[in-house]
Amino acid sequence: MTNAISSLSSLSHLQLHLHGSYPSSITDRTMKSMCTMLRSLIMLSHLNLDLSRNKKITDSGVIDVSHGLSQLTHLISFQINLSWCEGVSDVGVSHVMDAIQSLQHLSHLHLNLCLCKKVTDVGGEKIGDIVRARTSLIECWVDGYF
Repeated sequence: MTNAISSLSSLSHLQLHLHGSYPSSITDRTMKSMCTMLRSLIMLSHLNLDLSRNKKITDSGVIDVSHGLSQLTHLISFQINLSWCEGVSDVGVSHVMDAIQSLQHLSHLHLNLCLCKKVTDVGGEKIGDIVRARTSLIECWVDGYF
């Protein structure tokens, strides 16, 4: 899958629904491959990643995705669903938010962190700080229990 997508460097919209209800769970190793793929999609303007219910995803995998995300300089809209990803904590959320901060054209953001039990008020504060600093955001949704 990664090779097929990375050959589409002019792709502008990408939706990946890789939630954990599929027979083979997504792991941090998969996330590292996704980071490589994201870096090659230089014209991507809309990205929707549904990684919900993947119990094998940890901060390490989310950090890898955030590295790829920070390379998407044309990104306008970003959605990520990490609900029920029990291995994701404030550390992973912080890296995602740092990547979001670097995206100059981003105007739409949706984060779903519902039932990410390791995301605390610290992660919520990081999200709030970055969102308040991003004057270009027209729409921002954050779902979660902090």
